[in-house]
Amino acid sequence: MPLRTAEHDQDEGLNVSYSVNGDVITRRRAIFAHVIFTAINFLNYTDRYTIAGVLTDIQSYFGVGDTAAGLIQTVFILVYMLWAPLFGFLGDRITRKYILMSGIAAWSCFTLLGSFVPSQHFWLFLTFRGLVGIGESSYITVSPALIGDLFSESERMMAISIFSFAGPFGAGFGYILGSSVTSLAESAGAERDSAWQWSLRVTPVFGFLAVLLTWLFVPEPVRGASESSNERGQEIRVETNFLEDLLYLAKNKTCVFCTAGFTSVTYVLGCLSFWAPKFLEEAYLANGVSPNSNYIALGFGSITCISGVVGVGLGAYSAKLYMRRKANAEPLVAAYGLMLAGPMVFCAAVVIEYSPASIWPFIIIGEIALCLNWALVPKILIDCIVPNRRALASGVSMMITHLFGDAYSPFFVGLLADLTYGSETDYDEFKGLQIGVLTCPLVCILGGAAFFACAIHYEDDKRRTDEIVEENARRINDLSLESSIPVQQTSHDFSDDALLNVGYESSRGNDLDHLVKRR
Repeated sequence: MPLRTAEHDQDEGLNVSYSVNGDVITRRRAIFAHVIFTAINFLNYTDRYTIAGVLTDIQSYFGVGDTAAGLIQTVFILVYMLWAPLFGFLGDRITRKYILMSGIAAWSCFTLLGSFVPSQHFWLFLTFRGLVGIGESSYITVSPALIGDLFSESERMMAISIFSFAGPFGAGFGYILGSSVTSLAESAGAERDSAWQWSLRVTPVFGFLAVLLTWLFVPEPVRGASESSNERGQEIRVETNFLEDLLYLAKNKTCVFCTAGFTSVTYVLGCLSFWAPKFLEEAYLANGVSPNSNYIALGFGSITCISGVVGVGLGAYSAKLYMRRKANAEPLVAAYGLMLAGPMVFCAAVVIEYSPASIWPFIIIGEIALCLNWALVPKILIDCIVPNRRALASGVSMMITHLFGDAYSPFFVGLLADLTYGSETDYDEFKGLQIGVLTCPLVCILGGAAFFACAIHYEDDKRRTDEIVEENARRINDLSLESSIPVQQTSHDFSDDALLNVGYESSRGNDLDHLVKRR
């Protein structure tokens, strides 16, 4: 039976993507899978940032200070980023759908278990938050590569932008969910000290539903099937080892500088998302005003939602328009965003001491500027990394950005607060947090410089990646047409130094090249 070609599928109005069992994935099916991915991404960030909305209640329940409270996010992110390279490595080699299902189920279970920890076992709560990181890491590492295989190059920016909208929107909703569910639980009769636990019991319900939807409706596209040069939808297999893949990524300057730039984003967002509500509360107390914690959580949640949606959309749209003049528009827009965010965060951190209510305009503009690159960074990595190494690139990039970003910043800011001013008075508590937050503007400037360096190398790395993909796909297409037995799954070695010759199975014998596997 002849293999279906892309041209035949286009004539029938179908998306030119293939599943691992040879079925054509229609455009409608790809879009529905994308909706599921986006919903799970929203749930992922909601689950993560629910903690920030009830941080003061958690500190009171366990009786811990700022340093220990900062460890909650730090432990989560450390585990999250340490597992990312493993899931990236597996995501380039095994069925990604099963990785997603396992990860979603894991984070839902451990979030639920963490809500039942007694007040004398803070270490156990930290353990469960760390285990939640394993589940979330698997999803965030693998899903961008899946989206890249479901949508063609011309559609990827829109697909990744919509997927990225869910991140800040879910984070903002997490603030609101945490404080709202806690208030609702108190009004329903729950003890004040432990009412926050109910906020951690909402997302697991939807997490288990997401596992079912993934199992039923998410396809497993072949790796690289949506590349314009892959006309026959061959599966790209990996014949390289982990060290070879890491060496390839280290040589890719776009990947290196893009990762460095996004590290600054995660540092600042990690600091602000975790400490900003408490920072504002302490500013009110330092000025002799009793703060409304629910109002502050609602304010930050709403601003994060709105700023995230506006920032992601504005970043993607700006890059699309700017690309008419500059081929490297995506890293340039990311750089401009960070250069704007730095002064905004600085102004907010200074003005808050004298007028806490006046920081909102600076926070809004700063968060919009920070979110400009949310959709651009995954797109940059997909453009400049060959298909069979994209999941690993996502995993390694995630590990580095979180190791030096939001795994570090919440703990570091809490530590600075305790070491500089301590917590004897409300003013001391405020000034200590202010010192920590003022590290963010400098980090923004450094991140902007990294994205400018990324823009310098972007065009060369993308052109080289396109040439490697096109040359390998051309050889496979030519050989599969010459062979009387069509080749449906083929291993491509996308080494940065050379293109390997591709063999095929001959109808006259059983001579099978080790690079080609017949399904």
